Amino acid sequence: MAGPMDIAGSGHIADSEETETGKYYSIFLNTIASIAKGFDGKIIKNVGDGLVCYFPKTSDLKNDSGFQDVIGFGITAMAARHDINKKLHEEKLPYAIDYRISLDYGKVEVAETAASGGAEDLFGSPMNLCAKVNTIAPINGMAIGYNLYQILKRIFSDSLSFSYSKYYDFQQIGEYTWEEGNQQHISYPVYSIIAKKDRSKASFANQQLGLEQKAPRNIMIVDDEQDILLTYDSILRGEGYNVETFSNPHDALLHFIHADKSYYDLVILDIRMPNLNGLQLYHRLKAIDKDIKIFFLSALEASKEIASIYPELKHGDIIKKPIEKEYFVEKINKLLH
Repeated sequence: MAGPMDIAGSGHIADSEETETGKYYSIFLNTIASIAKGFDGKIIKNVGDGLVCYFPKTSDLKNDSGFQDVIGFGITAMAARHDINKKLHEEKLPYAIDYRISLDYGKVEVAETAASGGAEDLFGSPMNLCAKVNTIAPINGMAIGYNLYQILKRIFSDSLSFSYSKYYDFQQIGEYTWEEGNQQHISYPVYSIIAKKDRSKASFANQQLGLEQKAPRNIMIVDDEQDILLTYDSILRGEGYNVETFSNPHDALLHFIHADKSYYDLVILDIRMPNLNGLQLYHRLKAIDKDIKIFFLSALEASKEIASIYPELKHGDIIKKPIEKEYFVEKINKLLH
């Protein structure tokens, strides 16, 4: 699996002063590289204003979670544009950036290159196809080659897994054509993933009524134990909060990405969850919105150790289970008021 991406229309950035150009590329590349690593992607190389990565787990066609990570990376990278441009603005850089993502599937050769000091590089037809597919990708969107599309459309419709089809549709956006042999034309379909339009209905309704400032605060809670979710939901709704709960952290991530920006005021995460734990989900959410307020719940007595590993987390950001209702409500009220 290979996936290049690059900044679209980056000429004005290249024409900037050298220090400004370096800041643009550094913020963009470092943010995207961090997202890729969070989905178990491996960064291969920077190519001008873009980068190339691959996802080793997809070498097993039966590993659905590996392919879920691939599409999760693409969707998260698209959603991160808002936060990337916020960082550029904070650095007082004059231009916002747009970019394109392309993904495809196929066998690649991984080799060390002497020219890059023994670093790995990828070779093979998927690399060439990805480069061609990238030219078809919509700005601030994602293009998916036919080989990967065939795999993903099965995963999207798999009701036993978390459902991408609840939030996204595929749409063919073009095809790449080349000649082979006796002038035979080969066409390779290219698809994009399109967000459905029914995002954050409550927020939209409030905007229409001009009641955005008076709307209840929105809280997302993610915990793999349904009885605990019911308890938290009951407590917080009783305090006047609008609560949405998720037992599947992957589904929570998709919902967060698909929601209107600034819809959620707070996210509460359990730390120990299968497949995607709370700390992993924390980093993915922060890549999309670095200002989102998040705190953790854990049955483990490990808050000091976790805070030492993740210095951005404060000791008070981790509450030990079982929680006392009064303290729980007081903590949230303090965060949101």
